[in-house]
Amino acid sequence: MTSKRTKLREYFVKFLGFSTLISVLLGFVVAYIVFVKLNVLSGDMLSDLESLSKMGEFFGGIVGPIWALAGVILFYLALIYQRKELELQREELFETRKIMDSQSRTIEIQQFENTFFQLLEFHLSASSRIESQETGNGFDVMYKAFTKAVNDTKKRRKKDGSSEILDEEAFETCFRQVYDSYRNTISHYMESYKSLIYLVAEKSKDPNFYINIIKPHLTEQEVLLQFYYLITYNKDEKFKEIVENYGLFERLNFRSVQAIDRLHLDELKKSAYQPTKLATTDKKDSED
Repeated sequence: MTSKRTKLREYFVKFLGFSTLISVLLGFVVAYIVFVKLNVLSGDMLSDLESLSKMGEFFGGIVGPIWALAGVILFYLALIYQRKELELQREELFETRKIMDSQSRTIEIQQFENTFFQLLEFHLSASSRIESQETGNGFDVMYKAFTKAVNDTKKRRKKDGSSEILDEEAFETCFRQVYDSYRNTISHYMESYKSLIYLVAEKSKDPNFYINIIKPHLTEQEVLLQFYYLITYNKDEKFKEIVENYGLFERLNFRSVQAIDRLHLDELKKSAYQPTKLATTDKKDSED
């Protein structure tokens, strides 16, 4: 439809230009016929004021309107070309704006990725320090210490004649013992990790892409520590929601959790243990 209008407009402009040319030529033709062919400007007529007056009226009534029409057409053509120039300027401004928006988005992405990879490197450095401790892999050591604390608590309860089934408060106490023993190490690690995850969840245009960059760097021992940190100690609802939305516990070792208490797996939605895309899909389905 737009192309048809454009073609019709082009034809109309050509018609107006042709009409202007015809009008101007017609005026010259009339003047040529009157002055040359009819030889109206003879010596007698030049001395006759009445005849000159009639000649002026003739030109004013015949040639004048023709050239006036030509002037009107030229003025209209000027308006059309001016409008066309304005449209071209508008298109150029629109293209310039698109380029600027694209550059702005590119700069925004670059700034985000610079921050993301700096935080990722910072987090990996903290993780590496824990894994390379003199006593061995710090994450594994902390898990074993937590398991021992849980088992010791169960043994004491059994000895006292109490139930061996631990409640939420008892598990929190056990984990807090481990956390306090390794506070400087684990608090620094978890804060750097949460900062990285929050950045991706809140600032990224494509969180799934960056979450999938982070996941391969997480060991089973790390994910296990993060799991118990979340459900027994920190209990941050915002962090919990992100975990469930993007399947951050996909690499969680279920057997290690079940060795302590299998009911802990029910603390989070199933999406927390799924691949990122599936977790995101489940989130959308639940919202619908």
